[in-house]
Amino acid sequence: MREFTRELVREINLSTKIIALIIVVALVGGVLYFGSAGFKELKQSRRHIEEQNAQIARLNLKVGESQNQFEQVNRSNKDIINSLSLAPQIRSSYGDGVCMISGMYIFVENGTGRPLRYPQRQVSVDESGDVEGDGSESLTPDGTGAIAEFPYVGTGFHVGGGYVVTNRHVGVEPWVADERSMILSSTVSGKPRLTKLLAFFPGHPQAFTLKFRQASTRDDLAVLFFDGGERAKDIPVLPIDDNSDAGGVGKAVVMMGYPSGPDRILVSLPDEEAANIKQRYGASIDVLVGHLAERKLIKPFTTQGHITDSQTRRLIYDARTAEGGSGAPLFGQSGRVIGINFGIFEGLQDANFAVPVRFVIPLLQRAGWKPAEPPVENNVAGETAVKDARPTSSPASQPR
Repeated sequence: MREFTRELVREINLSTKIIALIIVVALVGGVLYFGSAGFKELKQSRRHIEEQNAQIARLNLKVGESQNQFEQVNRSNKDIINSLSLAPQIRSSYGDGVCMISGMYIFVENGTGRPLRYPQRQVSVDESGDVEGDGSESLTPDGTGAIAEFPYVGTGFHVGGGYVVTNRHVGVEPWVADERSMILSSTVSGKPRLTKLLAFFPGHPQAFTLKFRQASTRDDLAVLFFDGGERAKDIPVLPIDDNSDAGGVGKAVVMMGYPSGPDRILVSLPDEEAANIKQRYGASIDVLVGHLAERKLIKPFTTQGHITDSQTRRLIYDARTAEGGSGAPLFGQSGRVIGINFGIFEGLQDANFAVPVRFVIPLLQRAGWKPAEPPVENNVAGETAVKDARPTSSPASQPR
């Protein structure tokens, strides 16, 4: 075979060999050229793909950032909308669970327990026919004068099972916040005693008698109880939010209570109607509140604001309130109660004080309260200031 190949090669002329070699070299060179070009093209294409992928990744990142910004704006808009609609939502859902508390206390003689009375005035008629009195206002356990009674109003709210949360100076010791009592304490020999404590809930013409259960010696908090039977079934239960973050500075709050007591209700009526009610029933706070309840005119006053300062045992907020708002629930953005209003700061407008609601939970538990099933959410500063804070229960004038 090798001999045959040698003979065949010798028979092929040189030019043919050169041409064949050129063809082979051209083929090999072409293969190498096109292979190298294809490799370069493939490498360049891969690089372009990587650059495009990187660009797409950057675009996706920017799109993600834009989506996050849109979501934040959307959440912010929703928060603003919820904040604006927070008060109407809370009023609609829980307004009927906020009660006006009407109380009465008297002074009794130390030792005997006899109630102190107004003295019977000695009167005389002068030459002009005018009646003159001797001006004596000292209270005494003797005589047949009227017993000195001191009515007042405040606010409380139902947390379930007939338990009502309010302030200690509303449900236990109203005299500590009453200027009338402070004046009398220096002139009479007697001690105050609570004689009546009633709760008037919106939509209920009859009052609920309140009984004392627990009170805090440190915070202005008290737990009362009423046995309402069938009448109490439709009284809303106000949900409690004991999360400490719920009272953060700047967060929206809603206060719902009875500042200025029945007077605030009367000013919301037509002038003629209010004047007639005041004239017929205004001589006694009990009679006046009872009449308003019978006509189903008792409704809490609702204001909205923000938390301006947050301390361990008190929240400071700017939602409007006044005397009579003591014990009112302070709602947070969650639509749950985060605090209990207890005072106003006279030196600064719209600076009001509330005890964080978590401090009333131990009192409720000791009183036998059991929390209800969690309802569906509606989604809807220093010690100096505290010393100047004035409790917001509202004394009512008593005719003498």
